Amino acid sequence: MNRNIIYYDWVPFFGAICEKILEFTLEPATQEKKLIEAASKTFQPDHAILKYSTIDPFSYIYALAQRSTKNQRKDTFTKAKDAFGLDVEIPTDYIFPTPTPNTLSLFYSKGNYINKDGNTVGNECLWKLFVQIFQDERIDENDFGKVLSIKNVGFTKMSQAMFLINPIKYIPFDTQMNSLPVPDLADLKQVVSKIDQAGFSFYLDLIKKLQNAFSGCELYEINLLNVLINSRDRDQLKVSNKYCQISSWADGQEDSDYFSDFVSQNAVWTGGSAGRTGARVYPLTDFDRGDIVLVRRGTKWLGGIAIVVNNEYLPDGYSDESKIQIVWLVKQNKKIEGTGLGQWDGFSNASDNTIQKFRELYPRTFSFLDSIRTIQKVMINHSEQKYKNLILQGPPGTGKTRLAKQIAEWLTNDEEKSNSLIEAIDKQIFQKEPEVEDNEQIKLIQFHPSYTYEDFVRGIRVGTEGEKIKYDVENRIFASFAEEAAKTENQDKAYVLIIDEINRANLTSVLGELIYALEYRGNNVSSLYKLKDGDHEIMLPHNLYIIGTMNTADRSVSHIDYAIRRRFTFIPVPSHDLAIIHDKAKSLYAAIKQIFDEHTSPEFDQNDIQIGHSYFLVNDDEIGMKLKYEIKPLLLEYIKDGVLLESARTKVKDLNA
Repeated sequence: MNRNIIYYDWVPFFGAICEKILEFTLEPATQEKKLIEAASKTFQPDHAILKYSTIDPFSYIYALAQRSTKNQRKDTFTKAKDAFGLDVEIPTDYIFPTPTPNTLSLFYSKGNYINKDGNTVGNECLWKLFVQIFQDERIDENDFGKVLSIKNVGFTKMSQAMFLINPIKYIPFDTQMNSLPVPDLADLKQVVSKIDQAGFSFYLDLIKKLQNAFSGCELYEINLLNVLINSRDRDQLKVSNKYCQISSWADGQEDSDYFSDFVSQNAVWTGGSAGRTGARVYPLTDFDRGDIVLVRRGTKWLGGIAIVVNNEYLPDGYSDESKIQIVWLVKQNKKIEGTGLGQWDGFSNASDNTIQKFRELYPRTFSFLDSIRTIQKVMINHSEQKYKNLILQGPPGTGKTRLAKQIAEWLTNDEEKSNSLIEAIDKQIFQKEPEVEDNEQIKLIQFHPSYTYEDFVRGIRVGTEGEKIKYDVENRIFASFAEEAAKTENQDKAYVLIIDEINRANLTSVLGELIYALEYRGNNVSSLYKLKDGDHEIMLPHNLYIIGTMNTADRSVSHIDYAIRRRFTFIPVPSHDLAIIHDKAKSLYAAIKQIFDEHTSPEFDQNDIQIGHSYFLVNDDEIGMKLKYEIKPLLLEYIKDGVLLESARTKVKDLNA
């Protein structure tokens, strides 16, 4: 984490710009001209905002936020500062709604403010709404509705711009906001849909619920928290189980209460020099990003709870300038009833008693922390996983199906994942015997030569209705499983479809349009069949994994064409002789390996045909029967099919255990 970031310093920057735009509105006749002039000094001449003689505050603010990528921000934001003659620092914190480069940043289409029906709306409602939002006036529902009706404007875009204009009163409901384990906010797509129907007052009600869940926190603080904990990159704020406690009397009881400074600077610190604290050494370097800070205000009062985002004491220990940067979860004074907290350490590991006192007085915050830990514990960033279509290939007896089950169980369990899927396979971390039979997130099927698209994806079910024959299209195992995985409540879970003997079916025919969908996850493809509700489309969600197994020794199975092969990652599953533990089985394995070494047909790769270790995982009393009824018949079949040369026949017949 970059310690040079001053969190929330974008707030005064955008505030200063909005203050200048507000001054423009004092003279309505020239407001557009002045804002266009500022835009011409901010953006490149070819920017879309300069193509027309009309403009509005939302378009300028949103277009500026779009220029926040690393290679644009310094130049563009400096130009904006100069364009308005601002006396404010360029932001270091760019965690705010940042439209992607291909997002339509303007609130008009080709210079026209028209609604979805093509009727002219004009931009007066945008200028009026800007004033109402920035000055925290009562929002006119009609103006709000007009703006929302404009082509290229939806509530997500609208709420992002409102947040940039007034981040104390409004918050974006967008992909950065994601979702919080807070009632009514778990499914933001559904929330936005409800706001479109219920209007502005419903949005305000949701904001109140959010503020109640994070008492004392500003909306821009809640937004930052949300972005950090929901991030899918290496900067994700992972909530730990470690708690520290700090007194806001940072230099001891005789000094001042620093709580208001902790709040204003989004950081905590404590006196640490020998002159102020004697020989006491605080464990300042024991805590890192993601640990929980419990802030006390004496022995009877508690001040709030925060999460560490950057510990400046690491790695060099105490200095007067260093702080622990935090993001607040709650800032609310609470008095302890009964026995107070006795420890007066400026900073220390929180005792069980301290944690319990905080838990009793801030139950909602602790419930939130527990929820986030649970979510993050099982999270795999499914959208970033590159390897979702796997084929485990190898000769018979190497444990391909067992490995497929192990992978599926690992993907779906609630253990923390420190490796990506392909790393886990490469490191061979799977050890225990898999148990997937009762796991609803795992399905196992086996392909065969007569398997069809209608069996696998979607087909027609014939039934009766009275005396009439009825034909209904219904989803089969794959489409049903994909539909379940795609549900909002399941998107952070892994769903795994294991296809045993995947190459025994005609894959081109069985998969159909899914050949495209395998590569373009999240995109709809049209099915051959239309469901009763008229839906033609099927989508493979990012959290659906497909693991096939393939026997490389069987030449009779279908060839996998290159289009399908390109969409799968092929992982060899060789025989592992170290898995064989009994002496007779080891000797027999060595003798059979020698046969393959000396008598494999030149047409075959020995690694594709040599029988695997699972044939030999029996004790010395059973290996003879295994040889007689399983191993020898298979080897003789190999000779018959030309996999092993005829010269191997005598060697095979002479095998004994």
